[in-house]
Parts: sequence; C-alpha cells; structure tokens
Amino acid sequence: MIIGLQIIALIFSFSMVYFAVLHYKRGELRKSEIIAWVGMWSAAVVVIIFPELLRTFASTFLVTRVFDLMVIGGFVLVISMVSSAYLRTKRIEKKLEDMVRRDALKDKKK
Repeated sequence: MIIGLQIIALIFSFSMVYFAVLHYKRGELRKSEIIAWVGMWSAAVVVIIFPELLRTFASTFLVTRVFDLMVIGGFVLVISMVSSAYLRTKRIEKKLEDMVRRDALKDKKK
C-alpha cells in the first residue's frame, strides 16, 4: 500500500529524472552525468516503492536504524559530489591560468 508521502516522493523523483533528461538534451550534462542522475533517481524510486529493501540492507551492514543508513549514505554522496566539484574547479582553474599565460606572452611578443 502506497501512502501519501510515498506518492509525493515518487512525483518528485520522476520530475527530477525529467529535469535531468531535459538538461542532457540541452547539452548541459554529459552522458556519464545523465547515467548517474537517472541511476540515482531510479534507485530512489525502487526504495520508495519497496521501503523494506532498506531495512534488509541496513541489517546486512549492522546499522540499527534505517534513518542512520540514509544519513550515512547522504554523507557519502555529499562528500563524493563535493570532491568531484573541487576537482573540476581545479581543472578549470588550471585551464584558465594556462590561457591567461598564453595571452600574456602573445601580447608581450607584439
């Protein structure tokens, strides 16, 4: 039996998949990113429809409460996303620095 909160969560998850696909079609997301987003939201849909899976998964890893498992998963997700954003920022910073150096050397030669 699906309760009201599950219906709201399902609507939210499906709308997030829609927005991810929309951004991919606009060229704002790469193929690997769209696969990751759709995979995450699909996993969310499965967990929303079958919440007992989380309880079984939590007991496998000796986590007493499902909420604790979700908090741990949230921390892992946030830390990985922040580190990925940091690495991309550093890569862009390096490219910008190289471009500015080339431009400065080009101006000096003139």
